[in-house]
Amino acid sequence: MSWLKLRAARSKDAEEIATVQWESWRTAYLGLLPHELLMGFAQSQNASFWHKTVAGARDGGKVLVAESDGEIMGFISAGPIRGRVPDYHGEFYALYVLPEAQGCGVGTALIAYAAKSLVRERFISAAVWVLEGNEMGRRFYERLGGTPLGMAKALSYQGKRYPAVREIAYGWPDLRRASWLVDEPDRR
Repeated sequence: MSWLKLRAARSKDAEEIATVQWESWRTAYLGLLPHELLMGFAQSQNASFWHKTVAGARDGGKVLVAESDGEIMGFISAGPIRGRVPDYHGEFYALYVLPEAQGCGVGTALIAYAAKSLVRERFISAAVWVLEGNEMGRRFYERLGGTPLGMAKALSYQGKRYPAVREIAYGWPDLRRASWLVDEPDRR
């Protein structure tokens, strides 16, 4: 994918990352999330949130971006597992691709890049939480060999639980065996 450049996010990318996330949410989660929750996410996970996250002030993870012609097409954040998922040490926290770039390999390139990063840090296994009703997201992880782990939880946001909105876990017990794991891109 010579048209796509993968790299670590920089603080100046925060606004574009927030835009990618919002555009993706509007497409993927409309009808899956209560309106107030969707709008609350948009307000809380804004450029300021992503600026702090990229600067390393949250979760100890990394944020990686995919860009084409200088425009961020998607991003992924990953790092140590945040919750208790037995036998899993790494986690893909968020993966979003602009709707117009979905289906072009951007998501696969990002998760492969993040997986390489996790393996380098000795997080051989990784999990991801996905909304139960997000069929497109679930199919994506299943195509990449993600196995449903039989774990579900109610979505929580700002101290409020949403029992009707469930997330389910997918996992890769050994990222080194993933067929989609690609070599790290040229860092020119």
